Amino acid sequence: MCLREDNELRYAQLQRVAREHIASKINAKNARVGVGRFKGVTLASICKAALEEARKEWPKHYGPDTHAGFSESWERLYYKFRNRVSFFNLAVWQEIEGHGRVLQGLALGKPSNSKTHLTIHWVERSFAPTSIRGVLSLILPCAHEYAKLLRAERVLIKDPVDSRVYEKYGFTPYKLPKVGGVYMSRNVR
Repeated sequence: MCLREDNELRYAQLQRVAREHIASKINAKNARVGVGRFKGVTLASICKAALEEARKEWPKHYGPDTHAGFSESWERLYYKFRNRVSFFNLAVWQEIEGHGRVLQGLALGKPSNSKTHLTIHWVERSFAPTSIRGVLSLILPCAHEYAKLLRAERVLIKDPVDSRVYEKYGFTPYKLPKVGGVYMSRNVR
């Protein structure tokens, strides 16, 4: 096996461990307080099916009161990020009775070269009638756990649409030296 393949496997394993850790926490909470809104949720890597659903289904529910989508497709964003073997990618799926497997959220990011921080560049959720509220409460802990496994110091959100949303999760404004853009930061403990 070549070095790139070894690294791809290593980082994929770290992301799998991060997702499994968060999934076990969610399942434990559901068991304590009863089955909640995250029943049937699966945390996975972004795959072809996720990219297809984001392209075909999500735009049906875009509008002035929801979201108008991004300037680039999720396929294009994904292929840009996947060149970095350590990139962060997450697809949130949910099995919903009568609807089957529904894509609830996507996220993409990447660690800095020195791995001091993990920056989330793109996050989107479904606005379909079957969408679940609070998908960020699944995505952000997965990013945090992956950052912890990378031994990063912080998770950054680049150019958040609404900073107040991230403040609820403990993020604060952050100035990244020598880099443009607006950032929110949360330390990894």
